[in-house]
Amino acid sequence: MKQKLIYLVIMFAIVSGIVFQPSQVEAQAKKVYWDGILMVPGQAGKIKVIKPINLWKRTADGLVFERILKPGEQYRVYRYDNLYGGQYGLGGNMYITKVEGYVDYRTPSKAKLRELELAQGQGTVTPPSNGSSNLFPTEAKPNLSIGKVVNQSITQIAPGVRKKFFDVDGTNGKQNVFVVDYDGKTANIEMKAELAKDQVIGFESTSSQANSVAQNDSYHVVAGVNGDYFDKQGQPIDLMMIGGSIVSTPQTALSDLAVLGITDTGKAIIGAPQVAMNLSVNGQSYAINSVNRKRSANHLVVYTRDFAGTTGTNELGTEVRVKVESGKLNGAEVLTGTVTENMTGAGNAALSSGEIILSGHNFASDFLKNLQVGDKVEISTSFTPAEWNSVRESVSGRYHLVKNGVLQTITTPGIAPRTAIGVKKDGSIFTAVIDGRTTKSKGLTLQNTAKLMKDLGAQYAMTFDGGGSSTVVVRELGNNKVTVANKPSDGAERAVANSLLFISKYKTSAVMTITPSSSTVEVFQGAAYSDLSVAVKGIDQYMNPVPISGKGKVTSTILKSEGGKQVVTAGPGTYPGVVTYDGKTTNIQLKVTNTLDDIKLSESYLQVQKGQSIQLAASGMKNGQAVLTEASAFSWTTTAGTIQPNGKFTAQAKDGIGTIVVKYGTKSITVPVIVGEVSPTILESFNKGILNYEATGDRVNSVSVQGVANDRDGTKALKLVYDFTNTTGTSGAYVKAKTQLTISVPPKKIGMWVKGDGKGNWLRAQLVDATGKTVQLDLSKDVNWTDWQFVETEVPAGLSYPLKMDLPVRFMQTENAKKSSGEIIIDDIQAIYKD
Repeated sequence: MKQKLIYLVIMFAIVSGIVFQPSQVEAQAKKVYWDGILMVPGQAGKIKVIKPINLWKRTADGLVFERILKPGEQYRVYRYDNLYGGQYGLGGNMYITKVEGYVDYRTPSKAKLRELELAQGQGTVTPPSNGSSNLFPTEAKPNLSIGKVVNQSITQIAPGVRKKFFDVDGTNGKQNVFVVDYDGKTANIEMKAELAKDQVIGFESTSSQANSVAQNDSYHVVAGVNGDYFDKQGQPIDLMMIGGSIVSTPQTALSDLAVLGITDTGKAIIGAPQVAMNLSVNGQSYAINSVNRKRSANHLVVYTRDFAGTTGTNELGTEVRVKVESGKLNGAEVLTGTVTENMTGAGNAALSSGEIILSGHNFASDFLKNLQVGDKVEISTSFTPAEWNSVRESVSGRYHLVKNGVLQTITTPGIAPRTAIGVKKDGSIFTAVIDGRTTKSKGLTLQNTAKLMKDLGAQYAMTFDGGGSSTVVVRELGNNKVTVANKPSDGAERAVANSLLFISKYKTSAVMTITPSSSTVEVFQGAAYSDLSVAVKGIDQYMNPVPISGKGKVTSTILKSEGGKQVVTAGPGTYPGVVTYDGKTTNIQLKVTNTLDDIKLSESYLQVQKGQSIQLAASGMKNGQAVLTEASAFSWTTTAGTIQPNGKFTAQAKDGIGTIVVKYGTKSITVPVIVGEVSPTILESFNKGILNYEATGDRVNSVSVQGVANDRDGTKALKLVYDFTNTTGTSGAYVKAKTQLTISVPPKKIGMWVKGDGKGNWLRAQLVDATGKTVQLDLSKDVNWTDWQFVETEVPAGLSYPLKMDLPVRFMQTENAKKSSGEIIIDDIQAIYKD
């Protein structure tokens, strides 16, 4: 009881006046005062109580009343959000509701905040001025045992945190290496473990885990990697801690255990900790076997709401519900609580926030049966080595790669994608994800992963889960959420058990610089742009996104001003440019291309008078959009007159047929042109014989073609001989062109001379347009004449040219009673261009 009273006194002191007392850490740093109050890192402002107001504690079940604050009391404020009508956060999950007239809230000046940063040694990032050079710092390329770094890129994604990419020409193949590097000393940066779906049982992708974290203007997830190996239910295999509490205890033998821990001071350690836990109640004690693990024979297990909705146990045991009153499951605190329920022979107890379930089997069950409602319980935890008692966040892996600067020997075979984490001698922390199983990045053995981590400066290093699980997510500049930065080998993100996140607690401030929404803008060779601009994103001095509206103007040495427009003067390639928005500038790449999907013209064909002029317009199409409309960017040629670089066509002074050809890059389009009064074009006269033609048929006894002398004008012609007698259904005798007749200029009609046989059959011709569409032309539905007769029919509008005539003649009979045999002669098949 005495111990409890001491604890309550300490807690009251923390919630009350000690908020403004310097801690031991603060006493060691240079003191910065604001209005007579000592400032601390992460402080956003201060609040003074004007009228009595409630102090609330936020829990998973909602607000819990703590006490009434008195007028004159002052508190540091670390955050503000809109929950519960708007509340100021005082730290320790304590909040004051924003009520006008009851509190006075003030914020320090930027100069004062900067003074605090410098005093705390966090001046490692100089806020960028009018530009973005500090967002992309330069570093010497590292010397790697696995190969030569041929390309690297570095981006500052938060103060003290950098995203790095290395394109490695490896000794065993190409490698893509993605690194997130935290200097370990910049204030307001912390590392946090995260569970899939906020519970031990389950799966969730790394990006989803990161983006599901509640964020605000003072709490930002800036990067993360996948974490521990997991079983088929999604449970992390070994030790995990979140927020100072054990989420799962380790299962792997100490000789093979590898765990990353983050202490309460932010220090990262890698080791193989052994954890011992003990339950004390009514003067008796009992060893706890595990936390949030499957209950085995004779085991005593502690289940928390982090596990799942229920314990998942069977009825062969006892489960005791305990309301937690203070403390957490870690090496620095003792968890205390009160028994509220004792359940024997039931199992699968429901798990709720603010409670734990003590679950025992056999001997452990016998011990728990003696617990009564109202009994006080204590759970103590201790780690070996002792430094793990101060760990507040932890994620496990499997293989130790580097220990105390010494490269470890790992004989486990296999090349695969890898995820690893290292701690440098200066305390900085970095993760490395190596893609694998592709031609762009082969992957590494564990031994080569160890060499990589040592080469990158690791004093201690270990692996997280690899293979298809290997994922790194980053909040790219200007974005509100993280996205996947690497190429997971499954082709998409794999759902995993947990992750390790990098958190920035710098409060979003005013726009300092900008970044384009895309690092490259595509422009077309020869194109003229009246307003070449791109969407931009705002970034503050801490690399936080700041919403802005509008676009930034793009300029470059390859853009020449002409007539109020910017004309692209360079050929295909990539060139530097600048984006300007509201006086702020940033760099961008201009990719000049001359590649289109196709070209569309304002006219599909032209029929003009001699000497007539007409203005044509062209559109270069890509992905269904007109991306190029400047006429001078295209090449224009014609055989039917003259055409200017701006697309203005003037017809020739004589009747005729020709074309206009429009080109850009590898694409071209041809426009047929009819000038004046054009005589019919003979598509086939048969004067060179009938070798290009063959007879085919359907439901015929026989069909053939012959070359004959034309008794109409003395030239040659083609005879079609057929026999439909005694057949049923639609019979057809066809003349097929082996090399199809081509019609490039849209005619009004198609015609031919036909010497009939008076049998009353149906005469047709068949065309195919440029899209593959088949068109049937009816020349006569009743060939009832026996002499020469010219027949013609109109060509439908809306066809795509050129047309191909594959069956110039289709001679058919649909009625069985009219089936007969006979022959017809065909001559001078022609395209007609006037009525």
